[in-house]
Amino acid sequence: SVKTADYTGLLSIMALITINIGVFNLLPIPALDGGRLFFLLIELVRRKPIKQRYESLVHAIGMIILLLFMAAITFKDIYSLIVK
Repeated sequence: SVKTADYTGLLSIMALITINIGVFNLLPIPALDGGRLFFLLIELVRRKPIKQRYESLVHAIGMIILLLFMAAITFKDIYSLIVK
């Protein structure tokens, strides 16, 4: 019974992480799936495609911003461990 409770907790945490990643991925941020869906929605409303060059540039800028954000959070976490 103790082992079952441990696996249940682990599975619950895994499910929570998976759902959170899925929801985050659907946010309308360039370089994520939600950003691509947003461009498709714009194309649907405008009834003409967006230039591939423009969309690629927006996704590249979005990816750079996401990577910088992740690096800043990582450095902040490491710094807080060292200073503590």
